[in-house]
Amino acid sequence: MARQRLTIGTFGDINTRQTPTGRYEARTRYRDWDGHARLVQATGATANAAKRALKAKLADRDLFQPADTALTPDSLFKDLVTYWLEDIDLEDRISRTTRNLYERNMRTLVSPSFDNLALREIGVARCDKFIKQLAKLSYSRAKQARVVLRLALELAVRHEVLPRNPMDHVARLHREPHVPNALTAPEVNVIRAAIAHWESAANHISGPKPDGQLGAIIEVMLGTSARIGEVLAIRRRDIDITSAVPSIRLAGTIVSRNGELTFRQDHPKTAKSTRVVALPTFTADAVRRRLAKVGSLGLDGLLFQSRDGTPLTTANVRRQLRQVLEGAGINGVTPHMFRRTVATAVNTNASIELAAELLGHTDTRVTVMHYIQRSELVNPATAALLDRAFKKDEE
Repeated sequence: MARQRLTIGTFGDINTRQTPTGRYEARTRYRDWDGHARLVQATGATANAAKRALKAKLADRDLFQPADTALTPDSLFKDLVTYWLEDIDLEDRISRTTRNLYERNMRTLVSPSFDNLALREIGVARCDKFIKQLAKLSYSRAKQARVVLRLALELAVRHEVLPRNPMDHVARLHREPHVPNALTAPEVNVIRAAIAHWESAANHISGPKPDGQLGAIIEVMLGTSARIGEVLAIRRRDIDITSAVPSIRLAGTIVSRNGELTFRQDHPKTAKSTRVVALPTFTADAVRRRLAKVGSLGLDGLLFQSRDGTPLTTANVRRQLRQVLEGAGINGVTPHMFRRTVATAVNTNASIELAAELLGHTDTRVTVMHYIQRSELVNPATAALLDRAFKKDEE
């Protein structure tokens, strides 16, 4: 008689027999994950009891365990986290900064609530409640937790430790509509004046005098819409101020990680963010003044740098800008606000497509949602149009 062909995770006919001790034994062949069919058996006081014991034993076998991991549905979530981080390092597809951010968000936001749960205990209801509770405290934290929890559980699904990802059915996050804030031209000039007064060292008491970099950094951000990290990563080779139309190539960013020296990364936030931007007159003038001040500068020398020649950190520039402006009674201004200000000005005077191109966006929806300050003023042409449509008959 030919042996029954089994697929992985299935068993054949169950045979029972009474043992010399009077108990009953049920046995069958079960095909494990590795493809080998093995004999599995269990005993009971009766034939039916033996069959029930055998089926319970088969149900507990690790159907989803792949050959290259010790994880099972009964493994703790913290073991999955370790395995997930190791997998990220093995793939080496995301930046070290993003990898560290994922680990931080996992350890601080998710792990405290999930570490001691077995993977099989993590279902849709538990995940949904966790995300909603976190969202009450902070939309941003809930969003970050959702990302890393989904990624870790997705790895468990891909490696067949779990049959499905519960995060696929968690309710979407909702937040109040966000209105991007941008500066007006008069506000920009007030900021310029405050920085110029500080850089003049009129009230300087002790320590190194301002070196003029902060004002130039602001002018470059206003003239290029670049992120602060992109501005601080500009090298001499990226600058062309001799052509009829001066320009800057934005092709890097500054990265600071815990325990590491700040360095220039050889691409912006995304590969598609690399772009060459024509400079308005005020930015070109600021760049020329900066180049004249630094004197001889190698092609890979940074336009903005510390007194030791090392890259400036984005955190230090943000802190310096905040301190200078708060000293002048101006609050709430961040480097990213200049990026939104530029986007809003270009959209108002040209088009959303041109604003997106300048910002390095491939999708105008991102520009509209996060960078364009909506104007309350409706085009006054509607008044003339309605006059024509509903003009009163002359009495």
